Amino acid sequence: MASIISNQTLPACADSIDVSAFNHYTTLLAAGIIFILALLQKRRFHPEVCGGRLALIVPLPLLDGYDNRVSYAAAFGAVTNIIATLAMNVDASTDINLPSWSRVLVLQFRVLEACITCFPLFACISTRHKLAGAVLGVTYSSILLGSTSTEAVQAYCQPSHARTVFQAVSVLIYLPDVLCFLYLIFKFLHAITECIRSNTYIITEPLKRVYTHQQQYVRLVLHRDYDPSIETTTCDKLIYRSVPGFKYPVRIISVAFILLVLLYRFGFALLLFESLITNWLESYFVGHNFPFGETRTPVVLDLFAGVFYTTTIVCVIVTAFYIYLFMKSYRRHLLRMFRGNKSFILDQLPKPHIMMASSMRFPGYQVAYMLWGFGLLFTALLVVGLMLTFGIYLTIIYHVPTNVLLSLLQTISVPAMALLLFYLQVVLAKRVLMQEKIKVTDDTPPLNVDNRRFYECFNYYALFGNLAIGMFSCFWRILQGFIFGVLMVGRLDHSIYARGWEHRDKGYLSYISMLHVENAHNHPMLRVFCDLLLTSLDKDGHQHISQTPVRRNTKALRRWLVAYTLINNPELAQRRKRVLSGTNKKRWFTRIPQAELECAVDWPIDDGISSVEFASSGRNVLVNHAASECHSVL
Repeated sequence: MASIISNQTLPACADSIDVSAFNHYTTLLAAGIIFILALLQKRRFHPEVCGGRLALIVPLPLLDGYDNRVSYAAAFGAVTNIIATLAMNVDASTDINLPSWSRVLVLQFRVLEACITCFPLFACISTRHKLAGAVLGVTYSSILLGSTSTEAVQAYCQPSHARTVFQAVSVLIYLPDVLCFLYLIFKFLHAITECIRSNTYIITEPLKRVYTHQQQYVRLVLHRDYDPSIETTTCDKLIYRSVPGFKYPVRIISVAFILLVLLYRFGFALLLFESLITNWLESYFVGHNFPFGETRTPVVLDLFAGVFYTTTIVCVIVTAFYIYLFMKSYRRHLLRMFRGNKSFILDQLPKPHIMMASSMRFPGYQVAYMLWGFGLLFTALLVVGLMLTFGIYLTIIYHVPTNVLLSLLQTISVPAMALLLFYLQVVLAKRVLMQEKIKVTDDTPPLNVDNRRFYECFNYYALFGNLAIGMFSCFWRILQGFIFGVLMVGRLDHSIYARGWEHRDKGYLSYISMLHVENAHNHPMLRVFCDLLLTSLDKDGHQHISQTPVRRNTKALRRWLVAYTLINNPELAQRRKRVLSGTNKKRWFTRIPQAELECAVDWPIDDGISSVEFASSGRNVLVNHAASECHSVL
């Protein structure tokens, strides 16, 4: 342990262990915990070898997990210090003389080391051996909490010029990590108490095939009054309202929590960075002849600090709002895919294996893109803010407001005239060139020219006059592209490229691929249907037909079931095979009047069963029908 002790001369409160070296030793402890959990778990592949021990451990369910979402999010929040270090690409091996090409290999080794270090926190939550996982989890979490607290104390005791600011930031920047560790320790202690009280140490129940919210979604869809339209207005897109039958998975909750904790840490890191820059500028102004004089130096520093603090606060608020919009966009897009509406997605999707690989990149891409977006937004706002602030300041101290105003008026005169001509064309088109409404009740007039001679003459003049408008409009287009490009860098739910070029956006492709994988594995209809089929199998694996007799597989019955489904889900009509293939044949149900389709609840179907009876016992009919089909195929 002598090599772990730091040799640096620090205050008494910082004379502690070397946290960087201690984290490397923690990896060995994490590997030991992983080995213990692997011994407890039995594998299905070659169970006769070593009694089936040393199974593969799944850290957390990223594909179809909905349980323990808060615990997994707290585990991610506890290790955000490691994630932030990887995101900033800080190489801990800079003191080793290595060639530049090997830095990438060292970084990948550090990524593997970080994965092993964080693995026990998640594995102790997901393991079915609850008592063993809780005991190992509380021990490992306590050790990491001590390491994090020691690192915070060392940062607190570092000597600096702005000691008060450094001390406050050093305490607050580690606050989310400490709170997350405390939550995990409390969670593990509560799990130990529950295991001892209930005398249950291992969960023997089978894994869930369907969750409660998925069953609720299916019930709502099969209900007659089901309304699939959500978030139809701009207000609905901004205000969060809970949707029955929907629940965010572990992957999305974890990614959102990581982003919030990293945003918190980076916000305080920027405040610390501002303090360093201010101290350096203050010392620089004292030792050099500053053009504004020593009496004005504090004003310059105050202006810089004000712009810096304002930019930091604005960027933190905007990025947090982007995380909120990402959560809402994910829910809206996934519910659309559940209903078969994929109009917002790429026209040509990549191959399945490429989509699978892209979906796995989404969590890392979302964190990296959001951090890049935060950095670019902060830089752009800081530069613009400093230019405007010091431009106004210099204008005032040099008493040149008149000249500046005249130059400003001359500069904006060209775009002002272009805007005047632009809106003049709009007014003339509305008042002079357009025909009047055909009927008073019409919303808009027809798109027809009324005064043709005047239209031709004015259109000839506009051919030359719109050149100035085009120059200003092109500049405004470039400016808008720059503004929205900076604002949308961190959002993967929207592509920064134009329609038809979205496949070039790898971040957006990872988001779309993640939605497809989520739709393929966690569609509520699919999960519930598969659960109903699997529950109809007996313990020996043979098909078991329930008490309800199997209906005859007649053509009339199949058509009635298709019509019943399309009435409740009209958007599915556009996803049918004959529609997608461009077949011109009319579907049989299109010839039935809508009024009769709406009254289909009273139609009798085969064997005298009505649609009301089918709606109440549709599960048995569906299972029996599918079972008979499978039996006939086998």
